[in-house]
Parts: sequence; structure tokens; C-alpha cells
Amino acid sequence: MKQTKTIKQGLMRNLKPILFFIALTTFSCLSFGQSTSKVDLIEFCGKRFVAPSDCETIGNMIKCIDYVFFWIYEPVADLPRHQEELLAQIKKPKKINVSVINSDLVGYQSKLDTYDCLLIIRKVNGQGVIINLFLNKEIKTTDDLPKCIRQFITIKS
Repeated sequence: MKQTKTIKQGLMRNLKPILFFIALTTFSCLSFGQSTSKVDLIEFCGKRFVAPSDCETIGNMIKCIDYVFFWIYEPVADLPRHQEELLAQIKKPKKINVSVINSDLVGYQSKLDTYDCLLIIRKVNGQGVIINLFLNKEIKTTDDLPKCIRQFITIKS
């Protein structure tokens, strides 16, 4: 009888770590850490757009294999100062005419390493916004922009 009790205690001691390990591995898919999740729609300057399914969407950033697109909302009063500061950091920015959600604006195109960059700093739909696109090919026309970005930005000739 005493030997049976000792065997049961030994099994329980060995079984607890095993059950704990099973619980950890079984419920690990339910963790809520810093993982990314697919988003069907993104909000950009008050409009909703379909997010690309083959890219990572984190807040106000779309990160894909061949481009990175992000935007930052700023008070409209701060935009001239930000524009001056950011343009001072760009080598030979080239002005190009763009349209962002049907607002005709001026963007600044430049080169950073192997990426073509497009910077737009303006008021869109009543919101001050700084828009950045880093693309691994030259931007000449709207067709050069990723399909997702063409939903809200066009290059004017």
C-alpha cells in the first residue's frame, strides 16, 4: 500500500512538468505578443483602401519585398517646417506633380542607395501628412508605382 502511494506521488511529480509543457505548446498560438496580423483594409488620410495581401501592414506602414510606404500625420501648421527640414536632408530633390486622393500636389523625388524615393508633405483631406515611398525601381509614371499605392497616388505628367 505504501509502495503504491509512493509510485503515485512519483508519477504526479513527473506528470506535472509534462502537463505544463503540453499546455504551453498547445496554447502558444493564442499569445498576444508583438506579432503582425493581416489587415484587409488600411486607413489613409480619411479613406479606406484594400491592403496588399503579400505585404506586411503595420500601423501606417506597408512593407513589401520591393517597396516600403509609410505616412505620418502632423499638424498642418508644422508642415512647412518639416518640409524645409526634410528637403535639406535630400540630395538634389526633383519636384514632380502628383495627385493624392484627388488633391493636386507637389512631391519630391530623390535617390537613396538603390531606392527611388518619393516624399510628399501636404494637407490631404484636411489632414497634414508626410508621405514616403521607397521603391526599388525608378518612378517616372503612375504605372511605376505599386498597384496598392496607385489606389491613392498618381504621378502627373
